[in-house]
Amino acid sequence: MTRVLAALLLLGIAGTAAAEWAVRRSLQEEGAVEAAVATSGNPAGYRLEIYRDERGAIRCRFSLPPGLTRLEDRFCPTFQIDNGPPINRSINDAACLSGRTWAEYVLGYDENGTVVSPRLLSLMNGNGIAFRFRLASGNYRETEFSLAGSKRSLTEALGGNVAVTAR
Repeated sequence: MTRVLAALLLLGIAGTAAAEWAVRRSLQEEGAVEAAVATSGNPAGYRLEIYRDERGAIRCRFSLPPGLTRLEDRFCPTFQIDNGPPINRSINDAACLSGRTWAEYVLGYDENGTVVSPRLLSLMNGNGIAFRFRLASGNYRETEFSLAGSKRSLTEALGGNVAVTAR
């Protein structure tokens, strides 16, 4: 009986963590094309969204919570997946795109059903991701997201037939 209760408790905890990631439908800014977006939020109100645009680029958008806080102009937040290296660039060392309340990175490209992206693979298999960033006020902030459930949501958003590899 104790083992059954322990197993149910563990399943409940895993279900709660996995519920942090979801897939929603969204219109892309460049046109009227609908995209599936894997999305997660954290208790502080920050958002993380990963999607494939109409050109096959896999994009990761980090957004601040609503309010008066904004990012410093022309400043790309740094993200770190688990104990990996801190990164503040898109693939091929390109700068991120950013606005007052968001920053976006290209993680890779879907080329004939394959995405070569160690970063995307880490997002799918990792435990957590932390973002560190400077605000327009000059202050620094940090926030974290759980990656529990990210693999299921990312696979659904990108399409089950897309293979993600590190090389």
